[in-house]
Amino acid sequence: MARRIDCDSDSTVQNVALDTLFLIVFQSAVVIALGKFIHLGLRRHNLPSATSQILAGIVVGSLGLHDVIVHVDVENAEDTYGQYVSEVRIFYMFYVGLEADVAALWNDIRRATIFTYASVATCLLLAAFVSGGMYGSMMHTPVRSPELLAAVLMLSLADTASVDVSRMAGEMGLAATPSGRLVVATAIATNIICIVGEGVFSCMKMASSRTPGTSAPQRLGLGILALLKAGVAVLLLRPVVGFINRRNAGRHRVGNWELLLLLVAVSYIGNFPQRVGFDGMPVSLLLGLAFPREGPVARSVMDALAYPLHALALPFYFGAMGMRLNFSAMSGAILVPAILLTLLGLIGKCLGTMGAARFLKMPAADALRFGVLLNLKGHVNMIDMSFASSEGIWAEQALMAMVVGSMISTIMAGPVFAVVFRKEKEAYECSRQALERMAPDQELRMLACVHGARGTPGMLCLLELLASKPRAQPAIHVLHFFDVARKHAGPKQYHGRIQDSEHKHMSRRKDATTQVNWAVDVFTCATDLVIRQVDAGDRGSAVNAKTVGRWTENVRPGILLLPYHKEQHYDGTMVCRREDRRQLNVEVLERAPCTTAILADRPFRRSGTSFQLPTKISTSTEAAENQGDEKVTTHVAAVFLGGPDDREAVALACRLAKNESVCLTVVRFVLREKTHEHDRVATAIPDVDGEVSVVVHDPDEVCMWAFQREYVAKERAAYAEKAVTVPMDVVEALRGFAGEYALVVAGRGGRQPAELLVGLEGWAECAQVGPVGEILASDQSLDMGSVLVVQQKTAPPFHLNLPAAAPTPAT
Repeated sequence: MARRIDCDSDSTVQNVALDTLFLIVFQSAVVIALGKFIHLGLRRHNLPSATSQILAGIVVGSLGLHDVIVHVDVENAEDTYGQYVSEVRIFYMFYVGLEADVAALWNDIRRATIFTYASVATCLLLAAFVSGGMYGSMMHTPVRSPELLAAVLMLSLADTASVDVSRMAGEMGLAATPSGRLVVATAIATNIICIVGEGVFSCMKMASSRTPGTSAPQRLGLGILALLKAGVAVLLLRPVVGFINRRNAGRHRVGNWELLLLLVAVSYIGNFPQRVGFDGMPVSLLLGLAFPREGPVARSVMDALAYPLHALALPFYFGAMGMRLNFSAMSGAILVPAILLTLLGLIGKCLGTMGAARFLKMPAADALRFGVLLNLKGHVNMIDMSFASSEGIWAEQALMAMVVGSMISTIMAGPVFAVVFRKEKEAYECSRQALERMAPDQELRMLACVHGARGTPGMLCLLELLASKPRAQPAIHVLHFFDVARKHAGPKQYHGRIQDSEHKHMSRRKDATTQVNWAVDVFTCATDLVIRQVDAGDRGSAVNAKTVGRWTENVRPGILLLPYHKEQHYDGTMVCRREDRRQLNVEVLERAPCTTAILADRPFRRSGTSFQLPTKISTSTEAAENQGDEKVTTHVAAVFLGGPDDREAVALACRLAKNESVCLTVVRFVLREKTHEHDRVATAIPDVDGEVSVVVHDPDEVCMWAFQREYVAKERAAYAEKAVTVPMDVVEALRGFAGEYALVVAGRGGRQPAELLVGLEGWAECAQVGPVGEILASDQSLDMGSVLVVQQKTAPPFHLNLPAAAPTPAT
């Protein structure tokens, strides 16, 4: 017999659901608006927005908005929006994994592992030691289980909220710094360890007779089955994304239906463990790390998630932490354990980080700051600890103490993040950031600017040659300035207008910006490099210079690459198409906080150039045409006259020489009437055995000696000297490079020997690339290779200061 439907009951349930949804939307809007208002006063102190959002949540929670709505009556806010918060966490951790610089994190894996195990171990030992003293204040009276209390306390003190740490570090621009990467990696690893421990603990607890129909083998089997499903999904991820990328090849983004299906799949896969009672954070993070970074799929997913997460979901996520605070239940029985839990976690984390820092020989002050940041507990820790309260492991007041303690630790982290941000910014601005002072194996972060699809392949090929180890190379950022079709048009609107107004196959030919996407995708697939394209509207040299400066602060590169304002015509002439690009280069050179290089690309070189295809593609193509050649090389020359910029050019050329396909030759120009022995300033120092060693004080000589010792003596590069009498000999020698080298690296100059440059001030635009760079870049021969002009960061305002040219004697 069919069951009779109670219409009144169904109507009541529907009203409750609608009222609850209205409550969530209303609370979210109030938290976001109030958080922005509070942050207006806190951002001047470099505090993260999470602090403002928690304070806004405390205010909104104290208003008791759920009491105003008829059908909403809950004991705590978690019953209302816990599922929504968990869904936000799944998408955000997927976004963190997708945005993570895997190569940079892998370079810090040793330090992160040591910090993780040290901080977790000290917290576990401390919690086990003090759990007996806290037994009376945190346990239910009828329950006598000190072992369970010790286990839960160990997990709660050792845990770190990875969402909170990664969000604050990303907002403060610390994700690209060594300290920020170390803290984020340690927080994520710690969180995963505690999640695994909490899963094992909850499995053992719920396997008892307290939960009917559940046994330990059944629950464990469900967890293993969920992990297997997630593993299969991760394995199928790359072929599925590859198919969608091929289907949308040449486009900036995928279709709306394809994007919606991908997001639904992410939510479904991330919820596999949560359906059986486990945390889905590791699965969602792994899904983001395994997601392919190239192609329109990755761009579409990141564009779709960035704004909703940062502007809407995360503010409510942090505000939910504050809304859990119940002022009417506050008492000394809650505040004292809250402060005690915060102090215990802080002591444990700081002891662990200081021990790790001592082992790694890091400053103790940095270790203390890392300990405070790793003590963040966050909203998810409170969700996990709710299980302890429901199972009678500790009292309800202990859960409220955990809420208060989590808010205290999060608010404490705000000023510490501000201090770390200020120290990292000062360290980057004050450091010389010179390539000649970098260790040979030190990672090189790169930021390149392009103005269109025509010059993109040459710039990308240069980036590939600089990245001698693709798997260890941090993500390379490419800042593309596209022509703004109309005022106030952003990149998303630009792509949308072009792609939606045309057929998707026809738009590939008309959208110049999408052609840059296509070139980046080709290089990403061919070279295994992670290249992240950033689109910005071309709004003039002044605005573009500020954009470059802002991204330099975010990326913190070791070298900044700019395209030359002239482009090569098919007959070899260099044509200036946009005068404001020359002004942009000059402004960036004056303000750049790192080494800056200007690339004058020559795509119409008669003898061919490797700067139009990735090395793997160009090598295989040329090898197929020349069956007799076993190895195809790219010939690079570095010009050395003297001075910091020329030394920096040699250091950059040495970075290129680490690539197996590069054959480097350093050409030094010397005056014919002078010898090296007369120019060198040396000091003889006797050693212990009585032998005399010569110490050279001239940095140019030190640079050349180091180059010959490390590269020429080991047959990794060649060295040549050209004796010249007058500056015109320099000009003739430079023009003789045509047909010999695919790339010529030179210093911008300004501090070179004046005797070699007298009379070369006739090149009117040498203030941008220097006299040597202007001679090479203005050559109209179709045999001349591309030119890269390098400036060291410490260069003063550029002035030639050349003496007057001597009159030419009459013949």
